[in-house]
Amino acid sequence: MATLFISYKYPPSLGGMQKQSYELIQGYSKERQAHALIHDQKGSVLFFFVSLLWRVPLLLRRQPDISTIHFNDGVCALCCIWMRLYWSMSLVVTYHGLDLVFPNVIYQKLLLPLLHSLDAVIAVSLATKEACVERGFDPDRIIVVPNGVDAEVIIDEEAVHPQVVAEISNLQADNKKIITAIGRPVKRKGFVWFVEEVLPQLDPSYLFVLIGPYPEMAEKQERWLRLLPKGLRRQVELCFGLSTEHELLRRAASLPEYKDRFLWYQNLNHDSKNWVLEASTAFVMPNVKVPGDMEGFGLVALEANMLNTPVIAAKLEGITTAVTHGKNGLLLESEDAASWIEVLNDFSASSLSYSCKYYAKQNYSWTTMVQGYGRAFDHILKQKQGHEKSTSRVFF
Repeated sequence: MATLFISYKYPPSLGGMQKQSYELIQGYSKERQAHALIHDQKGSVLFFFVSLLWRVPLLLRRQPDISTIHFNDGVCALCCIWMRLYWSMSLVVTYHGLDLVFPNVIYQKLLLPLLHSLDAVIAVSLATKEACVERGFDPDRIIVVPNGVDAEVIIDEEAVHPQVVAEISNLQADNKKIITAIGRPVKRKGFVWFVEEVLPQLDPSYLFVLIGPYPEMAEKQERWLRLLPKGLRRQVELCFGLSTEHELLRRAASLPEYKDRFLWYQNLNHDSKNWVLEASTAFVMPNVKVPGDMEGFGLVALEANMLNTPVIAAKLEGITTAVTHGKNGLLLESEDAASWIEVLNDFSASSLSYSCKYYAKQNYSWTTMVQGYGRAFDHILKQKQGHEKSTSRVFF
């Protein structure tokens, strides 16, 4: 039996979901029979989904051994809901987070229920599974398969930006402890909260390094967005992944009291980012709860682990699947500034640095993820054929 993967988020487009989709399809194809229809970024996404109306039937006629169709996220599944007509196929969708909790009444009340009839849902974390159940999905049809991470990270020293090398090396020479965070400046990441509530109370030896984009059109976007009603503005920001706290962070970075305390790298390449991570004492994920948004998994935590950097993270949503307290990091209550200050001021990376990479590699490699999907598809197919009782599973 073969699996057909349908994905519109795929390289050369960049992003965590694109990376996950690529590793899943490529890894699965090496182990089992698989076919893929992907958006190659050469045409519009709309035309890609329209073309599936004839590409899928043609492929199914040519490859009658296809038994499962997998959609890379909730939006993809909605655009392909017409495939429910192929009643003999097992239709499966992976939910990552925002594609599940997007705060739009029409999306939540009219569109999401259309997917309740799918044969199974794969959630990337236990928190995503809980969000599925809250939205009416059958718990017995939800399977948890966490995302993976590159098992080995090789840094091309020649590709690391010279300015980054000089600045970080000087900081280390001054015995600075570097704590790093990565991501877009959006509220749920908690960067502004951390800079305002935690950083000023940390030992002066600590330097907070934020690695993330400052969009060139941010100010212009902000002016246009102010013209929209608040509710609609929020939906636009979430739908297009727009930065919302860039101005607050920019102002903080320019204040005298944050000199030698806060450094924002806005346009680092992959090797420079990893070089900073490897030099860091700890990686932080100070996420805060934001209605209508969520951290589906927290892949960046595992990327830090693979460079021997332990994680200190908010005990929130999908982060709790990526980070296990005492194994590859520490979990703290979200927005509990006193706890964050106490733990960071007393933090010693030595013990966790030795175990975090091993733990992440053993539990969250791309190979482990692919094998999890394989077991999940086998389980779903047996359910479809009536050979196995319906039951919720976790494959990791």
